[in-house]
Amino acid sequence: MTCSETFISTDAIEHSLRDEYWREVTRPFCDTTLAAPDGAATLEGTMRIRHLGGLTLGSTTFNAQRYKRDKATIARSGLDHYLVHVVAAGSIYGDFDGRDVMAAPGGICIIDLARPYECKVDAGERLATTIPRAGIDKLLGARDLHGFVLEAQQAMTRLLVDYLSGFHAVSGQLSASEDDAAQEALTTLLSAGLANTAPVQDGPKSVLGQALRARALDYIGRNLAEPALGPDLLIQRFRVSRAHLYRVFSELGGVVHVIKTKRLDAAYALFTDPRSSTRPVHQVAVDVGFRDMGRFRKAFTTRFGVSPDDARQGSRNAGSTIDSSNALSSHFAAHRHMPGAAQRFQNW
Repeated sequence: MTCSETFISTDAIEHSLRDEYWREVTRPFCDTTLAAPDGAATLEGTMRIRHLGGLTLGSTTFNAQRYKRDKATIARSGLDHYLVHVVAAGSIYGDFDGRDVMAAPGGICIIDLARPYECKVDAGERLATTIPRAGIDKLLGARDLHGFVLEAQQAMTRLLVDYLSGFHAVSGQLSASEDDAAQEALTTLLSAGLANTAPVQDGPKSVLGQALRARALDYIGRNLAEPALGPDLLIQRFRVSRAHLYRVFSELGGVVHVIKTKRLDAAYALFTDPRSSTRPVHQVAVDVGFRDMGRFRKAFTTRFGVSPDDARQGSRNAGSTIDSSNALSSHFAAHRHMPGAAQRFQNW
């Protein structure tokens, strides 16, 4: 299947603009800063990106940097993926939502893009693959994969590194059927390598409970604007008792908390979407199911640390917003290296 490559490099950008440019390039994943601030140094990096179905394949190089992914970034990006990093050179050190992580060259680090992290990386190189959550979770069930490291000396790690390296090398040269088979094989191999990871601590214990929560979460996500969305509607929709519904959501803070959080995240995504820039704050609140503006503003500020108005203004200053309907392809395409890139970026 024909698949073009997107090339991105700070080398194409005027020196004084490189920090802003690289922060914008990496914005779907994290806020990026220099590992050791230096007045003369700038963020540096290159990316070679291909998109295959639901996967994004990338090889990237960079100088020493710090990354932070917080609730606002998660809500803005809308990425429900695992990010698989093959550490080709350099190391990763960080806090992945309470898990201390160190990934050395030759290892593989798994990042859950629905969860926050902060880390430092040495100057180095990665093979990065974003994989939709559904395929992995279907084979493994709900697992605590965030920050999990497959160590370089393990046989399965070496097999996965070889497979991922080969997949990246031939991506774009496979037929559609071969591409589908290669992606399915990757999901199967990766799931096998992660089979010994611990189940998530907040998951329902029974298979039926897991299935109910998954279906309810999907329903909630598709019906946030429904004023009646709440425990009573879910009880009627899924024909379960109130006690059972509360039980399967208890470890997530309760079903009401989950609905409110998803509505707030959806509101943040709308505030940072240029296509919604003229929509009044109260209309955005209504669009995601809030009716009380006072409670909405208070809950939004508590979750994200900024008011709705400040979130909208901050997005205008930061640049483009991720188009989740087109995954990452439109974002990276907008930053690809072409003649005159430095001048165009300066004019944004």
